Amino acid sequence: MRTIAWFENDAQAAFAQARETGRPLFLYWGASWCPPCNRLKSGTFARPDFAELAESFVSLHVDGDAAGAQQIAAQYKLRSYPTLVVLRPDGTEIARLPCELAGGLFVRTLGLALRANYTVAQSLSAALSRERPLSDDEWRMLSFYSWDTDEHQVLKNLDFAAALASMTRACTLDEARQRLEWHALHAAAMGGKAGIDQRTVIARIGAALADPGTVGAQMDLVITYAVDLIRFLTEPGSEQRAAFAQAWAAALDTLESDTALGVADQLSALRVRVRLARLGAPLDDMAALVRARVAAAVAGVSEPALRHVVINSCAGILADSGLLDDAEALLEGELGRSHSPFYFMHTLATTAKKRGDPDRAIDWYAQAWDRAQGPATRLQWGATYLQSLVDFAPHDIDRIDRLSGKIINELSGIEAPASQRNGTQLARIAEKLGAWTGRSDRASALRQMAARLAG
Repeated sequence: MRTIAWFENDAQAAFAQARETGRPLFLYWGASWCPPCNRLKSGTFARPDFAELAESFVSLHVDGDAAGAQQIAAQYKLRSYPTLVVLRPDGTEIARLPCELAGGLFVRTLGLALRANYTVAQSLSAALSRERPLSDDEWRMLSFYSWDTDEHQVLKNLDFAAALASMTRACTLDEARQRLEWHALHAAAMGGKAGIDQRTVIARIGAALADPGTVGAQMDLVITYAVDLIRFLTEPGSEQRAAFAQAWAAALDTLESDTALGVADQLSALRVRVRLARLGAPLDDMAALVRARVAAAVAGVSEPALRHVVINSCAGILADSGLLDDAEALLEGELGRSHSPFYFMHTLATTAKKRGDPDRAIDWYAQAWDRAQGPATRLQWGATYLQSLVDFAPHDIDRIDRLSGKIINELSGIEAPASQRNGTQLARIAEKLGAWTGRSDRASALRQMAARLAG
């Protein structure tokens, strides 16, 4: 088994080697507690074909809590965990890849990016201007681009939905056109766009969902876009919604039972299938089915990274099924075993909120803050804890005051505290404390500091 020689949090050394060897660079930005990151580590990055391909590029891993990591993120416009970027030796960005792809498809798509004659930005420009015809591989790269981690690197200030719709019309490769259309529809849904020929679109998507080959090839979109597109394209309570949801549910059932997929992807499909039960696609004996599937999945994994993903997915499935007691028991039972228990404490807080128990939610947020590790993570968890106090216990001035003082102390030890994700958390803190009507010297000082640093 080949091992991958990752450069850890050292972008300067990684790019120096890329320039020296003339090899492109693959940048993986992530965090130890992030479930999609753990899915990549336990699945895609552990594949022999990924390791074999890695010999053709320089591998750089940047952990969001490492020293200087948020500054690196600011330089390369990284925010969401995980973000996966392919760059030329001179630092020119070629493409960003979606983490949701099944392992083999991810490796093939990474290979396309490594061999690309044009960057995705150049291909996008040509696709929109029609200045030249695009090759099939260019269309493939556009259809597999990670639009949700773009950070305006390719799209700049373009209207996202309009740009995707334009590419869909211009695309000359059927398999890419289908992905681009689904991306365009989802962007329209998120943007509240009107003017969609719903009946025609539903018929076209329905035909794709009925084709097992297409469902497998579009696994990531079948899972990710199901709920949003059903809601966007159909009316609540309509026969059309029920029929569309049932067609989508059948496709998800196919994925959930596909042994070629990893357990993490099977569980993702099951979770969405459970959610569709509320949109017109009932799931027979849902509680019994979910309990059995969760028990089998949990019993079948021990490797820490994969187990983190499985526990997270299973807790979500149980909660979405209304089995809150089961979800809490699963998460609480995992706290002593997990490498990131503070992540599951956040989920327990969310479950407590679903129960209408804000005091319990605050307690879990407090425990998560106490256990959180790493400067960027602690700032994010501290911001969430502070937000819960202001929302659910605004009268607890002493607690808000003490927490504000602790966050101020920790900010003083963070290098470039406003960089990237840290800046987002500071803006959250400033906004929340700005709306709070209580009086606290340390909360006031934190609000002013956060607003100043966030700019």
